Amino acid sequence: MSERTRALELYEQYDRGELSVEAFLQQFGKEKLFYSTPYGDRKDGSHALFVLQAPENTGYLPVFTSEERSKEFFEKVNRSNYILMLSTFHDILTTTKKANEKAPVKLGVIVDPGHNGINVEVKNLDAVIAMTA
Repeated sequence: MSERTRALELYEQYDRGELSVEAFLQQFGKEKLFYSTPYGDRKDGSHALFVLQAPENTGYLPVFTSEERSKEFFEKVNRSNYILMLSTFHDILTTTKKANEKAPVKLGVIVDPGHNGINVEVKNLDAVIAMTA
């Protein structure tokens, strides 16, 4: 079973009420997701921060359950020349928390923007990291 299939299957089980939040996060934390750096180039050559805005001067780093969904998102936001990386959801959350220590805009994480609605706000990073360990 591919990472994409397993990650989406877990989300569907959670959405149907078959998994508690804790059980879902514990399992989903081990799933590998695609992501890229938040800074990059637009197709017109300008530089941009490719995150989704959130309240209180925060944002969401987009991560994806498939390469296809990442390409779809980056096409919609006119991003060019990006490299996709693959890491577990837990490791992405941990790396994001460390990056927040020096970043002017603090980031949470959103999985498959426009599809699943899984998001982790900045204020909840520590709790979700603990649940995905």
